[in-house]
Order: sequence, then structure tokens, then C-alpha cells
Amino acid sequence: MKLGWKKRVFISFGILLSVFVIVYMVLILTMDKPPLVEFKACQQILAKAKKVNADVYSAEYYSTAERKYQSALIEWKIQNERVFFRRNYAKAKELVLTATLKAEEANASSGVNKNSLKMKYLQEVELLKHKLDNYHDVFIHLPLKVSVRKNYEFGKLSLEQGLNAFSSGDIMLATKRLNEGKVRISIADIEVNALLKEYFSNFSKWQGWFATTVRLSTQSNGYAIIVDKIKHKGYLYYKGKLSKEYDVEFGRNWIGNKFYAGDKATPEGMYRVIKKKGNGDSKYYKAMLINYPNDEDYALFNSKKRQGVISKNSHIGGLIEIHGEGGKGADWTSGCIALSNSEIDELFSKTPVGTPVTIVGSMTSLSDLLN
Repeated sequence: MKLGWKKRVFISFGILLSVFVIVYMVLILTMDKPPLVEFKACQQILAKAKKVNADVYSAEYYSTAERKYQSALIEWKIQNERVFFRRNYAKAKELVLTATLKAEEANASSGVNKNSLKMKYLQEVELLKHKLDNYHDVFIHLPLKVSVRKNYEFGKLSLEQGLNAFSSGDIMLATKRLNEGKVRISIADIEVNALLKEYFSNFSKWQGWFATTVRLSTQSNGYAIIVDKIKHKGYLYYKGKLSKEYDVEFGRNWIGNKFYAGDKATPEGMYRVIKKKGNGDSKYYKAMLINYPNDEDYALFNSKKRQGVISKNSHIGGLIEIHGEGGKGADWTSGCIALSNSEIDELFSKTPVGTPVTIVGSMTSLSDLLN
């Protein structure tokens, strides 16, 4: 009896153990497996995308891939902490699959985006170069504040630094430097544009003066002098045709008309040569005196006095000349027009007393100058 009971217990225990082992093995065989292959594949495509700078050129796709990958890792850790037969890696698999797809998109689009960024950069560079060319060719002569000039110079330096970075393949640094330059130049442009917009309100009047002066040259079969302040050029016309051009310099406050004696401004209007001073007769080598102030200048002077724009004790001044000693590369006269000695020699020999002298702000419209 005792042996039979023990035998039955042993057999029952054996059966239970076998059932437990079978159940355990079934659970082991059917348990959800961690997505090792999927994670390895995702890591590889992320590394590939990083190598082609997808984090820079396809930042949205790449950052999404990174976030999904990190979320998948967190979900994997959560499942690993659970009892093995309760683990479910479905969410982790879904997240890592999404991460892989986004990484592939980032990798595929980064090259296209990089090329697009390069093209955009080069286009922006051309626009900035045009603005700087305008500044150095035309607006460098404007009587601007030191801060405005510094902004232009900073823009030029930023452009050079950006181009160096671009040639080294660092498009992001190049773009950063370009944008820094654009900001500073835009700040300078605001002040320059405001100054020029007010100044060019007289453009139609300048056009009329220019046309009349050329017509006088044609009708008299003689010479006429036209001075363009913005371009700092003097133009000699003969029989209505352009004959020669000269670089000229003015008073430092040349932009705008002359209002009174001592304002360091060069007048604007239609004048004529009333006296020629040879070498030894002029303070500035040779000179040609013009008939400033004329009737229009007196009218303007008296109007500004009545408006209180200038002091009641001011005087209109005079002795405005086209003279030598120029070529300094800066505006330095007391309101006269300066040429180099060799050029005043030539102009002096060709133009007699009575030659029309017209001084305008610009012979070119503001829109044409800016574009």
C-alpha cells in the first residue's frame, strides 16, 4: 500500500513537472521577441543619414527619426522590465519602423535640399553683392553717419567670410554669415533710402535742367558743363553731345542744395561761367567762377529765412568755382567743384566765359540707381 501511494505521488509530480516544462517551453517559444534586427537596421540608416548631414539639410525628417528611435528604446526598456511572457514589443517595433522610414527620407532628401540651399545661397549672394556694388560705386560718396558706413563694411566682411566657408563646403556657416551681413546692410539701407527718397523728390526738375542745358549746347554749337552730384562726375558736352567726363569733388554737405554761406554745401541749378582765373590768380591752381547766387538762389535763401530754417543773420554767400587741387578722393571744398589740376587744365582751355554750368543731384533716376 505504501509503495503504491508513493508511486502515484511520484508519477503525479512527474506529470505536473512535465506539464510545467511544456507550458514553460511553449511560453518561451511563443513569447514576443525584442526587435533586435529592426533596431540594428534603424541605427545603420540613422548613421548613414548623419554622415550626409541630414540633421542639417533634412532637419525635420531627421529629428523625427531621432525622436521615434528614442521612444522605441524607452518602450523596449519598459517591456524588458515586465515578466517575460507578458512582454509585448509591438509598439517598440512600430516606433522603430517609423524611425527607420523617416531616417530613409532624411537620407534621400538631404542631397536635394543641400543643392537647393546652395542655389538659394548663391542667389542671395548676388543680391547682396549688387547692394554692395551700389554702395561702393555710388553711395560711398553720400554724407552718411559713421554707424551706417560700419554696417556696410560689416556686410562686406560677412559676405567674404561666407564665401570662404562656402568654398570649404560649409554651407550652413556660409548661410549664417550671409544672413548676418544682410541684416546689417538692411539697417544701413533704411537710412540711405530715406535720405535718397527725400533728395530725389527734385528729380523731375533736374531732368528739365539737363535737357535745357544740352539744348543750349546744341543751339550754340558750343560747350556746356553738367555736374552729377550722386555719381560725382562732371560731363563736358559739345554741340549737344557728350565729349568728356571728369571725377569731381564737392563740399562735405553736398547732398541737397546750398542755402547759406558756410554750410559746406554745393549749389544746384543752372549757372554760367562768369570769370576765368589762371594759375596764380586762383587760390586753387586754376578756377572758373560761376554766377552763384542767381535769382532762384536768392528766392530760395529768402524763403528759408522766412520759414526759420536758417538764421536771420545768415548770408547767402558766393564765390562758387570749378577749380583745381582735386583728386583727393573725398568731399572737402567749401561748396565748390574740384577737379585734378590736369583735368582743370583741359576744361579751362576748352570752355570760354559764358559756358553753361548746370549742377543736378542726379541724371539717373533713383530706381535705376538702386536696380
